[in-house]
Parts: sequence; structure tokens; C-alpha cells
Amino acid sequence: MPPQTTLEDVAKRAGVHRSTVSLALRDSPRITPEVRQRIQALTREMHYRVNPLIAALMRSRRSGHAVKHVCLAYVTKYPTRFGWRPPHHDRPDFFPGALKRAAELGYKLEHFWLGEPGMTAARFSDILRERAITGVLLGRLPPGQAQLELRWDRFSTVALGFTLRSPMLHHVAEDPFSAAAQTVEQCLGRGYRRLGFVFADADDSPSTGDRFLGAFLRQQFRLPAKDHIPPCEYQPGPAFRKSFLAWVKRWRPDALVTTHGQPIHDWLRDAGYTVPEDIGLATLINDHLDEGIAGIHHNPLVLGSLAAEMVVGMLHRDEIGLPAEPHFVLTPGSWIEGGTLRPRCD
Repeated sequence: MPPQTTLEDVAKRAGVHRSTVSLALRDSPRITPEVRQRIQALTREMHYRVNPLIAALMRSRRSGHAVKHVCLAYVTKYPTRFGWRPPHHDRPDFFPGALKRAAELGYKLEHFWLGEPGMTAARFSDILRERAITGVLLGRLPPGQAQLELRWDRFSTVALGFTLRSPMLHHVAEDPFSAAAQTVEQCLGRGYRRLGFVFADADDSPSTGDRFLGAFLRQQFRLPAKDHIPPCEYQPGPAFRKSFLAWVKRWRPDALVTTHGQPIHDWLRDAGYTVPEDIGLATLINDHLDEGIAGIHHNPLVLGSLAAEMVVGMLHRDEIGLPAEPHFVLTPGSWIEGGTLRPRCD
């Protein structure tokens, strides 16, 4: 690996003092725009990267205040400042796990909201640079959004979940294939054979439903053809209840695998079915353990912790910018017993 370019290297190449380079990187008005632009272009050409630990130390010296922790940014873009976390949102909250793990590693984690009035991608990127923040965790994007533009060349970034589609970054997320495989195995181990699948995308995670579907169909392929049941795609709204019950009556599944445990359970009960005696039920997204439904639970504390670890590791390795080979770290989740499936046969 070639030696890392230093501030002194840039200063020598530019024919200026290293303090001038530092000022240029902070867009200081103390030097002319022409000099700033020339030095900034040179740092890009020489692949110079700001070391976040050194940047925090220098900021401490300039301000006269001790900085005990290098700060990481937890970035969200929901319409409201805290619309991404309970009770405003029904999806798991990754922030506490990331906050705890960051602190254990000697870092502070601070929430930044991209929905601030007048906020732009360029302004936000400049705010983080002024605070010498180069480690970024991206929370889930709101429904309908899959793209985000920042000055990625300044940051070590990890995205949580599957919501961000562009650009391609490192991700930490739940593993849909493992969740479906575990759930099917649990159903088969309890003697169920005709497995019906009722699925949908999570509102803020486009393509998750497709991932679940692909995984379930692969498991179904292993079963006898006579037990194959066409999947039922969940549609929000009261009209779907009628079509769902018609699908159950036609295909007579002895167990259901679903992404929406509680409403399916209620519809079956109201239609006169007894769970699990008449029909077993397991959910692939078991976020609400108090509902007592069997299925896969992904601990948001673990996911947040993993994301923080990845960002810190990238900072230590000076991995900044868009990755040439994005990595997806997927967690399999844990099986949670519930009263909606009969006991295992083995």
C-alpha cells in the first residue's frame, strides 16, 4: 500500500505553508478564493484525506475546549425531525444501538436532520466538514425516497436497511433470505406442509418484499408440487381483507408465512379460524414481541451497533468516499416462539 499523503506533502507541492492548506480545506476567508480552489484541487489530485482524530484535536486547540470524543453523524431525512423513530414510526430504531457502540469505541454520535429549513446537500456537507465530522451513518430513508446526494468524497459512510438505492454504499441490514429459510424450516418441523405466503414491501424498504418472495419460493421449490400455493401479495386497505380470506378458502393452507402478522391474525380470528389449530401463523418481521406471534426478530440494537463498528473501522483505515466494492452486512435474526404455531414434532 502506498504511503498516505500528508498535509505537509500537499503544502510542499503547492509551495505554501501547511497552515495555508488547513485554511483552504476549511474554506477560510483568510485566503483568496483562487488559492483555496487551487489547493483543494491539489488535495483531490494527491488523494489527501483528513484524519478525523487529528481534525478533532486541532479543533480542540483552536477553540480552547477539550474534545473527548470524535463525533459521528447519524443522518435522517424524514419529513419531521424524529419521524424515523418510535412512536412516530413503526419500524425499529437503530439509533440507541449505534449510540452505545460508538461510545464504547470512544466516539460521540449525534443526530443530524436533512429536513432542516433551507438545508441543501452542499450546505449539509459543509456543516459536517466545519465540525470535522467524516463518519456518517445513514438511517432509513422515508417511503418514496431511494436516492441521496452528499459530498461522498468527504465521508466514511454506512447505510442502515435497504432504502438507499443510489449511490451504492456499504449497508447493514436484515437478511430476508435467512429469515424466510428459518421460518419455513420451523413450520416444516411442526408438521405443516401446505405453506401459504402473504407478503408486502415495508413502506420504507422497497424491494424487501421481493427478497422475501424469492427466498420463500426457493424453499417452496423443495416441497412436493401438490403442496405449492401461489403467494398472496398484501395490499394495505380494507378491500384486501376480503380477497385474502377468499385466497385462504380456495387454497386451504395449513400455515401462513407473512410480513404482517397482527392484521392477518385478526382477520383469521374474525373469520372463524382458530390459530394455530386451524391455521398456523409465522411472521418474517417480528418487531412487536408483545403480540405473541411466532417469527423472526431482528434486534435493532445489534444492527445499529454493527453499523457504528463499520464506520469506525473505515475511519481507522482511512476509507473515505464511494466504495469500489460495496459490502452488505446482513444479520439472520432470531427465531421467537409464539402461540401462533403448534409445538415442534422433533
